[in-house]
Order: sequence, then C-alpha cells, then structure tokens
Amino acid sequence: MSKYYPLNEEQARTAWSMNHMGTFRSDAPDYQAEVDEAYSLADEAAKRNPEREEEAYKIADRYARQLADWYNKKYRIDSMCPSILISGGGNFPVAKKNKQNQAWDNHYKTMQKIESLKDRIRKIGTSAETIKSDDDNAIEKLRAKLDALTKKQDAMKAENAKARKEGRQAPFAPYTLSNNNQNIRSVKKRIEQLEAQKGKETTQRQIEFMGESVMMVENVELMRLQLMFDGKPDDDIRAVLKKNGFRWSPKNGTWQRQLTPNALAALRWMIKSQQ
Repeated sequence: MSKYYPLNEEQARTAWSMNHMGTFRSDAPDYQAEVDEAYSLADEAAKRNPEREEEAYKIADRYARQLADWYNKKYRIDSMCPSILISGGGNFPVAKKNKQNQAWDNHYKTMQKIESLKDRIRKIGTSAETIKSDDDNAIEKLRAKLDALTKKQDAMKAENAKARKEGRQAPFAPYTLSNNNQNIRSVKKRIEQLEAQKGKETTQRQIEFMGESVMMVENVELMRLQLMFDGKPDDDIRAVLKKNGFRWSPKNGTWQRQLTPNALAALRWMIKSQQ
C-alpha cells in the first residue's frame, strides 16, 4: 500500500494565486499517482526477487518523501515573486524575478535524480541493474543478474531455433546474442574479482606519493582504496588524485575510490610517473 507524505496545500494556494488566474488546482492527485506507480514497481520487484522486497519498498518510500519535498520547495520558489500578469508591469521586481527563475532552473534539475529512484526499482533483479562493488550484497546481486542474463540468452537462442525450424527469420540478430554473452562474461569476471577481493583482509602501509608520506589502505570492508594524508594535500596533488578517480570523503577523512584492480593499477601508475 502506498505511503504518501504531506504537501503544503496552504503554500500551494499562495503560490498558485501569485502565478495563475482562475481556480486553484491541487498537485495532490498527480503526486499520489506518481507514488502509486513507484509502489507498483516495488510490488513487481518483490515478486521478481522476494529476498529484496524490503529494499524495493524502502526505495519507493524514499521516492514518495523526496517527491513531496520537491513539491513543497517548488511552492516556496513559486511564492518568491508574483507573475507580471498578476502584479502588472509597474515597479516590477526584475532582479527578484531573475533570482526566482534561477531557483526554478536549479530545482527542476533535481527532478531527474528523484525519478532515477523509479529506475532503480525497475532494475532490481534484472540484467539491466547496476551493482556497485561496495554494496554489502554485491556478489549475491551479481549472481542474480548472471542468472537473468543466462536465462535471457537461453530464451533468445530457443526463439531463434524455433524460427529457423518454422522457416522464419531469426528474431534475434547475432550481435544481440554476442552482446548479451559478453555481458555474461563481464558479470562472471566481476563475481570472481569480488570473491577474491572480499576473501582478503584490510591492509595498510606507508607509501611515498608526490613527495609526501601517505598511508595507503586497501579497505576491504568498505571496498575502497584510500589515501590518508597528513593534512590537506596541495593543489597539484589534489588535481592528480581527481584526474585518477580519487575523491575526498569527509565521512572517512580520506581520498578514496572503489577498490578494484583498475584502482590499484592507477595508483601504481601515479607513483611511477612521479619518480
């Protein structure tokens, strides 16, 4: 059952009156319809992967909350300055309207991130799902993805075989089967890499990096390659780190990127290039 979060109807009416003629129209029906769709997608994901039911509904709830917050912030922006059609042109606050327009532009860009939550629900347990290496259940999810890709490959091959037997053109082109097979190999390789990595223990050692002594940590628990500096590194060092995929984590107090063979290779290259 869908869970809705409150929309500020009072501010919505104020915003409407400052920007529209005629009778007020509530956004509540549209909001509830969008939330219902998210929960419907969660229902489908739960049927597809019962063990990930809680995850699917948590994402649906996050979508409902964030969408309500989005509407309520929109009402505040709408109320910043009246439309010229409402206020008239005399002494119209142009600077204030420009500020409001910029706020609108920035706010509407955030909708894409909110809507991406629905895509996450749609992809749960499917071959299209993106699985991060630092996910606690990454290996289990990758195995489920591998299973979905394998079943897809078998189904396509069976359809092609049936078509040839009936004298019809095969519905799936060779490149489609080849691409899916490549995806299968890639997922298998990621599972092997993660299993090998997770079988190790977190290690740390002091290294020389661009003239500074830095603690390098292969953090298996967080699946992060971390570089801990004694203080803030200078601009040149930060530029090199960013160029090679490292980002500052205020939470962990370290420069880090996902712990992968590519990350370790990038670090080795950075060290070698500075020698």
